[in-house]
Amino acid sequence: MNEEIIWVKFYNNNYYRLLLKLNSLDVTIYDNKKENEYILVKVKYNDYLKIKKYLISYKTEIYAYSGKLKIKEFLKKYQVFTITTIICIILLLILNNMIFKIDIKSNNKNIQNLLIKELKNNGLKSFSMKKNHAQIEKIVNKIVHDNKESIEWLEIKYDGLIMIVNVTEKTIVKEEENYNHCHIIANNDAKILSLNLYRGVALKEVNDYVVKGDIILSGDITFNEEIKDEVCANGEVYGEVWYNVKVTVPLEEDYIKYTGKNRYNFNIKFNDNKYNILKSRLKNKKEQEINLYKFNDFEVNLVKEKEYEIKTKKLTEKEAYDKAIQLATTNVSLKLDKDEQILYKKVLKKEANNSTIYLEVFIITKENIGTRQIVEEEIDNDSRNNP
Repeated sequence: MNEEIIWVKFYNNNYYRLLLKLNSLDVTIYDNKKENEYILVKVKYNDYLKIKKYLISYKTEIYAYSGKLKIKEFLKKYQVFTITTIICIILLLILNNMIFKIDIKSNNKNIQNLLIKELKNNGLKSFSMKKNHAQIEKIVNKIVHDNKESIEWLEIKYDGLIMIVNVTEKTIVKEEENYNHCHIIANNDAKILSLNLYRGVALKEVNDYVVKGDIILSGDITFNEEIKDEVCANGEVYGEVWYNVKVTVPLEEDYIKYTGKNRYNFNIKFNDNKYNILKSRLKNKKEQEINLYKFNDFEVNLVKEKEYEIKTKKLTEKEAYDKAIQLATTNVSLKLDKDEQILYKKVLKKEANNSTIYLEVFIITKENIGTRQIVEEEIDNDSRNNP
């Protein structure tokens, strides 16, 4: 350490006299600078100790360190900060490798309890240390193998301090209920667009019109107008269904306009309760939360509050008309499944006044119009009277 190079400050303006003194002490000078009120000399640390011992009349101090001495001096000067930083880094490393919460993605309580037990048996629980990828893969394979009648697929991954468990339950395929006698009837007034018969007898054809309740596919197998057999009819029937949708849209609508005024706050969340640290000064605001700390159900969040005003704007007749068409279409679309669609729409009636616009829209859809109807077995009078 004594061989480390340092800069020494001399509070003396007699430059040449100082250099002669240092030379007489056999001090090696690596560099020097003359300033207005002091002189800087670059020497070894052990030579600085010699200077302090023999040149008592000179006021000196260490101006700058280098090498290991520089690091040592920094650690000494910022001792509390350095120790705190090291402790924080160690804590962060520990926390980053610890499981604080296990989130099992299943609504089945039995599966949740099963997995909690299996994970605990394999060393995975809250406040335990994380496993590496190879260990996790081994645990996953073991749990799936030991519970193959309940679990189809399992995945374990980490999201920060939370361990997420994705699970797919074993699907038990139930045999379709075997009805002895049933028909496929129309669930709407419609025009048949397509018909696929799998079992039974088709009483209607494509392009036929049906009313709600009409039998389209019959489970009665007939020959010469006599029922020879009864089955459960099965098939797909798609039809053209008609809607007359009435919509009223106001010509004025409210909208949100941000003022550009933002404020910051903090909140604490615990067990679904939220507490703001500061009192908000904004009347109408939207909040955006940035999580700062989370431990199980305890959270600390930075909240950005954006102030807004409720404004009113007047729609043109075309804007209101387009909005009404969209609203009518949406109302019908909500009733449709993914394999059903809107085929056609047309405005039948349009009325506008100072405050609203009124539309009647005719909409044609393609829908599955077949519904199974179970035929109850009839018990004849003789069997009722003679048990």
